[in-house]
Order: sequence, then C-alpha cells, then structure tokens
Amino acid sequence: MVVDQKLTKIGNIQQITTNQLSYYRTENTFNSYADFQSPGEFIEYFNWAKENDFQIYILGNGSNTLFGRKNIKTVVLRNQIPKSIEVLSDNQIKVSSSVQVREVLKYCYENSLDSFYYLASVPATVGGALAMNAGRGKKFNVSIYDHVKSVDFFDSKDGCVKTLKPEDIVLGYRNTIFTGIQSSFVISAVFEFDKCSLNGNPIQERCRWSKKNQDYSAPSCGSVFKKFDYQILSKLKGYRVGKAKFSEKTNNWISNKSDSPINIKILILIAKLLHAIKRKKPVLEIIVVE
Repeated sequence: MVVDQKLTKIGNIQQITTNQLSYYRTENTFNSYADFQSPGEFIEYFNWAKENDFQIYILGNGSNTLFGRKNIKTVVLRNQIPKSIEVLSDNQIKVSSSVQVREVLKYCYENSLDSFYYLASVPATVGGALAMNAGRGKKFNVSIYDHVKSVDFFDSKDGCVKTLKPEDIVLGYRNTIFTGIQSSFVISAVFEFDKCSLNGNPIQERCRWSKKNQDYSAPSCGSVFKKFDYQILSKLKGYRVGKAKFSEKTNNWISNKSDSPINIKILILIAKLLHAIKRKKPVLEIIVVE
C-alpha cells in the first residue's frame, strides 16, 4: 500500500491489528501506529500526519478510548516516554507521563503520603489522568490536580517544552486544556503530597470497593458520559445490542464482549437519542477515534 511505503520513511509507524489498545478490547486494524519516546519522535510523526492531512490521536493506556471502526485511519501515536519517578523532597516527586497512576499511589502509600487513592482502580497513565482531569466524581469535587504543583508538556505549535501550573490547565469537571487536543502532550508533572497516618491500605480498600460496586464481568472503559440524565441511563441498565450492553451493575458503563465497536456505538447513539427526546444533551467522557 502506498501509504505504508511513505510511512516507513519516517520511523517506526506500521500497520497493526490488535485488541490491546482499548479497554473495550475491540479488534481494530490501525493503518498508522507508532510508539514515541521523545518530543523529537512525536514532532516527526505529527508533522508527517499534518502534511498528509491525517488526523492523529495520542494514546496513553486506552482506558477511556473507543476505536469506532474496524479500520482506523487516524494516526495513533502511543506515549512511551521513559517511565520515571524522581524524588524531589520528602513530599514532592516528579513523575513522567507514561507511569501508571497505581505506581504513584504505591509510592505514596509506602511513604505515608496522602494521595488520590480513589483512582487506584483506574487503569490510566499519569498523562492520561492529567489530560482528562481524573477525579472521584463530580459530587466529591476532588481531582488529581489537588496534588499537582506543575506540568511539563510539549507544544508542537512552538516546538518546545512548556511548564504550567494547575490553575492554567484545569477548565472544569473532566476538562483541561489538553482534553481533545492532539498537538501537545504531557511529559511529566511535579506532585506534592501531605504527610499522613494511614489506617489500613487505601489502595486495597479502593480496589475492594471497586470490585463490589463496579462491573468487571466484561471489558469496559468505565464511565461513558461525563454529563448525562441519571434516570435515562438507569432505565438503560442491562439493555443489550449484540455482545455489548449497558451494565446492569454500574450505571453509565458499557460492557463489551464483541470484537466489533459497532454495537457500542449503537448503544451510545440510543442514549443520545433518548436524551434528545427530553431536550437534554449528554457529553461523552470516552473518546471515540475513527
């Protein structure tokens, strides 16, 4: 294929077929996929995609991503910045964006530090959690940024690394300046945690709570919508299309046992139509990549 021949000239972009890039575990063929380990690699792929009119998508762990068709035309670039947790002081660490959230929590627990332990059950990278302003839930009004001092990110528009404070990043619930933006990516963040006395293991406690209250019977990306009508989605519990269904156990979750993303998209469309009938507009939390 001509496109593949051109792609081989700019590095390690390749065509792959896999079900391991999204937690819905749909099987997709990615026409253009590559890992990047530095801003230099990223800007090379980014500029090539831009010159050839391709959309790009920066992938972390795939815990909130739905690849919406069998063959993905978007250039998917996976963040594989070298993992590191650098200790700056007794209560400050600098963490690279590819580190798993749970690794940060493990460090905090071992050093008696308060932290975002409510994210222990979320299989996200630090970069992904920062991009979406991951938190416990709207009514709790807490998020990962409660512990962030600064964020380093690469801005492809200027071709340089920039540093921002949380107040310049967070725009609202599950929303930051990085949300939906594919021209920049988080490199690292400096976190500050208060010393505390921990009774028990908060990581294990959160995971136990998650297993009891959330649905792990089939692959899922967790919350589908970040803004929705609770009554509408409650009535959709257990509603099935093919091998995908709205979870009977956890509101606003879709459980999937199909290789195809089509049934998931149909369920999302049904939910949107029911909202439209009530003149309400839901807002997706998962990101759909075509």
